Amino acid sequence: MGADAAGDYMTQAGKADTAIDDLSQHSDVPKSEISDALFVPPKHLSPAQRAELITQLEQAKVRDDQIWHNHLGGWDPILTTDCTIQGERVERVVNKLESEKSVSWSEINEAMYVPNENAW
Repeated sequence: MGADAAGDYMTQAGKADTAIDDLSQHSDVPKSEISDALFVPPKHLSPAQRAELITQLEQAKVRDDQIWHNHLGGWDPILTTDCTIQGERVERVVNKLESEKSVSWSEINEAMYVPNENAW
């Protein structure tokens, strides 16, 4: 198991521990938290899975770019900076996926994030 995979499994173990603690303290734990804690990243991606991830990442970048354009020159310089950073993350992860280099699930999840333009 490589360092990326080990980090992914440690992250998931931490999420599972948090969900267990939350469940033992109260019963109103969101289903999304439980589902996220139960997710186990695959060790290998098929070519079809890799292509689907690349498509999803590129769609996230399109949304980032749209938000960036919507707020360019506006009152939200932090939002446009966030979108720029997200675009760079997407490109880095897509490059790794396309060249079949090792990429962690935490990197993929971070690249999938699209800043919320309504929060500003």
